[in-house]
Amino acid sequence: MGKMNILVVEDERIVAEDIKMRLQNLGYAVPGIVFSGEEAVKKAEKAQPDLVLMDIVLEGEMNGIEAAAIISSRFNIPIVYLTAYADNKTLEQAKVTEPLGYILKPFEDRELRTTIEMALYKYKMGNMLKESEERYRGVVENAHDAIYIATQDGFQYANPAFEKLTGWKKEELCKKEFNFWDIVHPDDKELIKEKKEAWKKGKQVSSSYEFRIISEDGEEKVVEANTIDVGRDGEVKEIGILRDITERKQAEEERKKSFERLRRALEETVSALASAVEMRDPYTAGHQKRVTNLACAIAEEMGVSKEQLDGLHMAGVIHDIGKMIVPGEILSKPGRLTEIDFSMIETHPQVGYDILKTVEFPYPVAQIVLQHHERMDGSGYPAGLKGKEILLEARILAVADVIEAIASRRPYRAALGINRALKEISKNRGILYDPGAVDACLKLFKEKLFKLSTIIKPTLS
Repeated sequence: MGKMNILVVEDERIVAEDIKMRLQNLGYAVPGIVFSGEEAVKKAEKAQPDLVLMDIVLEGEMNGIEAAAIISSRFNIPIVYLTAYADNKTLEQAKVTEPLGYILKPFEDRELRTTIEMALYKYKMGNMLKESEERYRGVVENAHDAIYIATQDGFQYANPAFEKLTGWKKEELCKKEFNFWDIVHPDDKELIKEKKEAWKKGKQVSSSYEFRIISEDGEEKVVEANTIDVGRDGEVKEIGILRDITERKQAEEERKKSFERLRRALEETVSALASAVEMRDPYTAGHQKRVTNLACAIAEEMGVSKEQLDGLHMAGVIHDIGKMIVPGEILSKPGRLTEIDFSMIETHPQVGYDILKTVEFPYPVAQIVLQHHERMDGSGYPAGLKGKEILLEARILAVADVIEAIASRRPYRAALGINRALKEISKNRGILYDPGAVDACLKLFKEKLFKLSTIIKPTLS
């Protein structure tokens, strides 16, 4: 790094030459000595020194303070004043030019060096800070998000994006009579106040929250806000960033409505399929509905997710859809079924899967239907799956299916009752049936007095 160039402005030639020599002895370069304010401005423009040592009192029309003001503002060169006069009036006039130091004549070399180095350091730090501020100001001014600074007395700053969002100009926003609450939707003010109170009390709440604003033309908009408080008590400022999410919220609402429409249509389709099955098998009318009610109650007792519960409900009401291909005389046969009859009935999970597998359910409905006759020890059908190879929803459905089948009347036998059904799942807990599903089912009937829906009597045409 080269020597620092220091311009000396001093109207007494002997003093000027002495300062020049002392500066050179201290390791600085001196591009010249000038004796008047006018010469100082010209020399500063031409030589562009790193610092100017400026005598306050100069001969001529322009004194040192006037010359310093021009050099500092026009060329951004730091000034250190040399003076033998330190009265208050002179100092007040000099302060306006924001000098980086004063040296009172006479002075020692150590004082000269210290003052110059401190001035150069402050100048460097000031430039770095200024560049940083300009850089961040550029980012803030061109940001897509609305950014503001506010106190309890009102807005202190708002960027162009904030003006665009609210419709209010910066000058209007920063008026004394205008404050943050003027743009907040009346119904959301309490929400924001609760947030702010929670922050003050040190509660762990998200710094991001949503609320509505009212723009200058009365339009309602939804914004996502991130805010932080800075400063000391009594001088607290809130820095906030608002992102317009109105279109996003509208899109989310439309997607939600669309999903609900599709969901209703899917449920209506599933309900129609369930009715078709029960019309072909009048003796088991209501079976799928009762199984579904019990399966969902077991699932809730087990604490499954909402998605799993929804999928289980949808699969439950059509879990026997595959029986549509089983001859009606087998389904309603009053006597004991033959092996051939059983083999026909045992195809219904696979057939149900084949019917449902191309339907785009939001849940694994086809897989649940396929697996609802699988057993924990691998003795079930159609694939002989074991344990956790079977979906949890299918394991729950299996328990509910067995309970309803044993407890209800069938064409080939009378109802065996709920106690017989509970005894069956208890005996085979962990062998045929999922332990968690069995425990939840027993708790429902024994502790919470759950009851199957009233068994519907078959009506034959």
